[in-house]
Amino acid sequence: MKKAKELSLDRLIELVEDNLPDPRRPGGNIRHKLVDLLVIVLLGVICGCETWIDIEDYVRAKYEWLKGFLELPGGIPSNDTYRRLMERIRTEKLEEIYRQWVLPYVGGCIGKHVAIDGKTICAASNNRQSREETDEGKLHIISAWVREDGISLGQVKTDEKSNEITAIPKMLETLDIKGATVTIDAMGCQVEIAGKIVDQGAVYMLALKKNQPSLYESVEEYFKWARTEPTEKKQIKEYSYEEHEHGRHIHRKVEVCNDVSWIETVREWKQLSSIICVTRKGEREGRQTEETAYYISSREWEAKDAAKCIQGHWSIENNLHWSLDTAFNEDESQIFKGNAQVNLNVVRKIAQGLLKSETSFKGGSIRRKANRAAMLNDYAEMVLKLGTKQ
Repeated sequence: MKKAKELSLDRLIELVEDNLPDPRRPGGNIRHKLVDLLVIVLLGVICGCETWIDIEDYVRAKYEWLKGFLELPGGIPSNDTYRRLMERIRTEKLEEIYRQWVLPYVGGCIGKHVAIDGKTICAASNNRQSREETDEGKLHIISAWVREDGISLGQVKTDEKSNEITAIPKMLETLDIKGATVTIDAMGCQVEIAGKIVDQGAVYMLALKKNQPSLYESVEEYFKWARTEPTEKKQIKEYSYEEHEHGRHIHRKVEVCNDVSWIETVREWKQLSSIICVTRKGEREGRQTEETAYYISSREWEAKDAAKCIQGHWSIENNLHWSLDTAFNEDESQIFKGNAQVNLNVVRKIAQGLLKSETSFKGGSIRRKANRAAMLNDYAEMVLKLGTKQ
């Protein structure tokens, strides 16, 4: 698939008009176009609005400018209008539109790294005590992040983190991951998930922990033994490197074994081809730490390439989850009723994609671009790519 040069509002509007059912009651007193309302919510999020009242105030301030590209037949919508709409929109339809919108921009996943990880939106409940002391009311979103393009390819919601095991296969069914390397943390280290990734033409690298006790013990014991056995040690590929971050010195050693025929459960894991051990030694203010992590993969690796892939997985945490919190204050949002919170998660990712793909503001962070869009209508039009057909 040919990659589109940029994301645009025009293409998003076309997808909404063609694919998003209007959740409002047919024959009711509908004064505002569905597309107009969604574009306003998106613009509000781009420009830093965090409540429905913020969005209403934004429209009042920008009404004449908005009339230049929106119809707004019913005048200025009230804050309750946005609230009711976002609570009722079918989340799966909005997520489908999002996937169709970003796919041409990504241009397929062959040779790319797709990291899958979950994020709990801590404020997805109106009960402060339940938010702080239990998982009740918390919304968990699993996203697939294309590292090379710096954008989420899709997402699915779960009620709690433990449901990732069943949610990840459902999300994979909606994505074109052919040719990609897919990385997932230990919750996704499941036979079914590994098989589904391979069936869809991709490679998996899965973090291995004690939720797979037999396999974990076998891999752990192998690396301990292989380091002391001269012949076997020659079969292990090694790569070491050092980093300095936040006042901490870290040394990482990556060891790869591409012969897994001896593993008793090897046939249970589709195309299991390698096991990987990462030893991390850290030092900060004289205090030393050491931890070991294991991974399994459906391809054979050079140790340096495996290290790059493992380190690259955390771009989803740094560039997606962290950005949603810092740029859009997602974790502090008090919008939680109906489908509004998960729908806004999709809208925030659309906003993030549009802001990220606007490159004329050199050196501008997502937050600085959002502030600039709020102040300057001309720049907001550049973020939206108004008039850009894909």
